[in-house]
Amino acid sequence: MSAQPIVAQPLLDSFVPGFSIISSLFSQYFHVDISFYISSLIVLTGIAAGLKYCGSILWGSVIENFISTAEIRLDDEMYNYVMAWVSSQSFSQKTCRFVAGTKTNSDLVLLDYDDDENQERDEEDSDITGGPQDYWLNITNREKIKTLQYTPSDGTHLFFYKGQYLAFTRRQEEQQSIFFASRSEQIHISCFGRNPKILKELLEEAQRAYLEKDGNKTVIYRGCKKSGDSDPQWVRCMSRPPRPLSTVVLDQTQKDDFIDDIKDYLHPSTRRWYSNRGIPYRRGYLFHGPPGTGKTSLCYSVAGLFGLKIFVVSLNSASLTEDGLAALFQDLPRRCILLLEDIDTAGMTAKRTETTEPTDDTAIKAKLTGTQDPTHTNTTPQKGISLSALLNIIDGVASAEGRLLVMTTNHIERLDKALRRPGRVDMTIGFGFADTPTIRGLYRAIYTRLEGDLPAGGPAPNGSAPTTTKANGHCVVPNGAAKTPSISHAQDPPTDVKTHIHNNHFTDSEIDALATSFAAAVPADEFTPAEIQGYLLKHKYAPAEAVSGAEAWVCGLRKEKSLGEVGDGGERDGEEI
Repeated sequence: MSAQPIVAQPLLDSFVPGFSIISSLFSQYFHVDISFYISSLIVLTGIAAGLKYCGSILWGSVIENFISTAEIRLDDEMYNYVMAWVSSQSFSQKTCRFVAGTKTNSDLVLLDYDDDENQERDEEDSDITGGPQDYWLNITNREKIKTLQYTPSDGTHLFFYKGQYLAFTRRQEEQQSIFFASRSEQIHISCFGRNPKILKELLEEAQRAYLEKDGNKTVIYRGCKKSGDSDPQWVRCMSRPPRPLSTVVLDQTQKDDFIDDIKDYLHPSTRRWYSNRGIPYRRGYLFHGPPGTGKTSLCYSVAGLFGLKIFVVSLNSASLTEDGLAALFQDLPRRCILLLEDIDTAGMTAKRTETTEPTDDTAIKAKLTGTQDPTHTNTTPQKGISLSALLNIIDGVASAEGRLLVMTTNHIERLDKALRRPGRVDMTIGFGFADTPTIRGLYRAIYTRLEGDLPAGGPAPNGSAPTTTKANGHCVVPNGAAKTPSISHAQDPPTDVKTHIHNNHFTDSEIDALATSFAAAVPADEFTPAEIQGYLLKHKYAPAEAVSGAEAWVCGLRKEKSLGEVGDGGERDGEEI
């Protein structure tokens, strides 16, 4: 007796047309009643679908009521904190599904966590007592290989944390649009129970572990657009060791006044004083002077001294709009330094009212000669940030308070007076060319032996730089041939590099005497500190050679400036010192 089908054959015919014919053929030739098996399969499929549906509802209820989850998104700094922490955990090394790479950072958030590996290597390399040749032989092969970072791949990974099992889930989604495709990634960390305390502890630990790497470093943020965002945002780009204020070349009186002003402004009582009197709690500074005189360096040193973060925004950016700049100002923390560099090159030199009516004579002359009327102002709207918009953002009704605004310029005379008025700029600091005390101080800063320098040892190098004299305004070497040393090329390394490094046997008193001689050879108020420092760095291991070659360097630099080979100060032609 054959088994009766669970589902009636007419019903099967309605789902599968021609089923009765197929069933009769199987029954006639193979003696198999497939209707029983087909109907059983349909029933089992229905039961499985019902169980899956009920299970999803039940599991969703469990997740909603009995599981706590923390979500971390790709475009937030927390993503990099967590991924750096995860990559250091043992479960990331043991999992059989992982992502291998040379960095763990998100491309949407610029952090320098992976650069810490290079800093740790630099600290290890600083203990090497051999010369550069030995050093390069040791690290040439090592620098070719970068440490790999392993993080769990897509899916859910269980790990043990503080006596409790947690789940790390990583998901990637491709978002397609008409014009472009973007990748979105989210990570979730979950624990069983309705108390998310352990998740918050983990996130705080990941953040602390990351930020502890900064120590007392100065953290720098830059305003830029992220992928797919309409407005720019502050993204962390680097952290660097603080620079001692003593290394900044500036008149001591101006330096002390600047530091005292910041100390007073940042004191909590000052904020209350401003608030009680209805005065906006803002402070602005303007640094002006030729390139290479230390404007940016002073800002950097002050940030390290007071533990402030630096936020840098480029007004020259073609993608920066007035609304975007206003959004950046609104997102500033209270205690920070906002740095606007080279505002004279960002269109801030244009006056807000520069319309002058031309006279009949000038108009006729311009028409006859085919030249443009000098009183005519180009009315074509300029892209970027206008002067009026910047003024409103700096001290408008909706401007941020509690920040230190530092603006730098190479040409203060080109700036609109409205930008320099009190309330927007509360202190102006001028940076000039190096005077005699500054030149002497630069020499001491380069050649005075400090803790951590390579130990002295080994003979002095054979020979020294030729002594130069002046004859008829030209630099002449002992053989009588005029010589103009080039300053655009680095000094050729000596034959015995190791001996060259260990050449500084001079005591502090001898360095002071050499510094006086060097200051006498270099004219005051003619060269920037950056130019002088650049020359000294070429002779950083040979103090005596720097003094003997100073006059030849001065002649060479003067000649190159006269030929226009060196910037005249109109542009940033060197790194601030």
